[in-house]
Amino acid sequence: MRPSERVFSGPAGTLLHYRRTRLRNQASDAPRKEAAEDDAADVPEDTRDHWLDEVTSDDDHQHRGMWARTRTTFAVPYLWFRRVFAFLVTTPGKLVGISVILSMSIFAAGYSMSQSSSERESELDFLLTTTEPMSYAAHNLYTSLSLADTIATTGFVQAGVESAGTRARYNAAVDRAMVSATESAAGISPSDGETLQLIADIERQIPVYTGLVETARTNNRMGNPVGVAYMAEASSLMRETILPAAARLFSLTSTEVRNQQNQLTRPQWVPLSGLLAAALFLVVAQWLLWRMTRRRLNRGFLVATALMLIAVVWVSASNFGTWQAGTRGFEEASMPWDSLTASRIQAQQARTSETLALVRRQSVTDSNISFEATADAVTVALNDFEQAQGHNPNASSANRMQITEARSALADWEAAHERFTSAMTNGNYPEAVRLATTTTLIPGSPATSAAAYDRLDGALSRLIADARSSMRAYINDGLAATKLVSTAVLLLSVLAIISVWLGVRPRLQEYL
Repeated sequence: MRPSERVFSGPAGTLLHYRRTRLRNQASDAPRKEAAEDDAADVPEDTRDHWLDEVTSDDDHQHRGMWARTRTTFAVPYLWFRRVFAFLVTTPGKLVGISVILSMSIFAAGYSMSQSSSERESELDFLLTTTEPMSYAAHNLYTSLSLADTIATTGFVQAGVESAGTRARYNAAVDRAMVSATESAAGISPSDGETLQLIADIERQIPVYTGLVETARTNNRMGNPVGVAYMAEASSLMRETILPAAARLFSLTSTEVRNQQNQLTRPQWVPLSGLLAAALFLVVAQWLLWRMTRRRLNRGFLVATALMLIAVVWVSASNFGTWQAGTRGFEEASMPWDSLTASRIQAQQARTSETLALVRRQSVTDSNISFEATADAVTVALNDFEQAQGHNPNASSANRMQITEARSALADWEAAHERFTSAMTNGNYPEAVRLATTTTLIPGSPATSAAAYDRLDGALSRLIADARSSMRAYINDGLAATKLVSTAVLLLSVLAIISVWLGVRPRLQEYL
């Protein structure tokens, strides 16, 4: 036995054994402690205390393929898709799918038609309250300017100071023209540069015209012959500059009314085809439902089909009524409106030419040519109005009386103009002045040019007002045809959707 292994008894032996055991354990644990310290150095500082957790690296994620990451990302949506598809291939799934498709198609068709009808109703209302009054204001501007020139020229021929009545009529015509110009501008879009420029030119030239007229009157009262030149210059400015601009303005606004009316009265083919498609889908769905359930008829689907057919019939009737009122009726009313307005302006200009010939003491050959053209234009306009009234079942006897009055006044004016021409040719100036200015008739004597023209102008004015009333009535009829269509179609569509789900509900309950 070696001395180091000698056994000691007692406390000294126990202490020695403890020391030897401790030294052996320290010697065996030293390599493991150093390895643990090396591993701990590699672990991040904030995770060294998690000695029970398994710390992993992101290297595994970086080495994963694109397909694996995509599959992981869309795993949940793909799972839901598989579940939905698995449900749709079953009979209850097919019933639900058919009902959803029908509901979407019915709602889309009904909403589209409802929006289209609502927009058409608002645009027709805008046409009735804004565009058409703007056109009528342009008409009043046109006729008022021409009438003011006619009255000013006639008053200038009268001996001495013109009468208070003539002066009041002239002022009223000028005032009405200025107000009409403002009303015309109120309904014009700022982007319509041509129309705004026409109104600006007219409003700028009217004070120039009235200034020339007042200068002519002042010189006439003072006995200065230069007054004739001022009046001729004023009439030339009106007829060559102001009236052509007013005629262009009236033409543009009338065309705008006609274009809007034609556009708003066309059938609503696209929304109507949507309603027809929804009704067709319902028929196909009932056939599929019969194939799946072996039941020929479904009450809910039948009610939905009936509701959609009611919507189709309602919309078709509304479109037909709007088209008939806007296309046929409006065209029949607008044709005499345009021709009557043009013929009235021609009559006023012929009257002005007749009077100017008297003022200038010149030949009336040119005025005779324009007078004949004016008479023909008035006759054509009266024929157009009479023809339009013949197609109108609601034509009143008052309109026919106005046509008769206009024809009679035109015949009297033609006869008086011949006598006026004869007096001017023979140098009978007092008789020519009487025929051109006197409006009071002597019992038993033929009518003068002034009296016959006043009757004709009054009759044409009343006929134009009747033609405008007819046009507005047709626009109003088109607007009335669109009333309640928007709300009714949307309500019928919602009821049809409810009917579809009520009809499919008993079939779904069979699988619960």
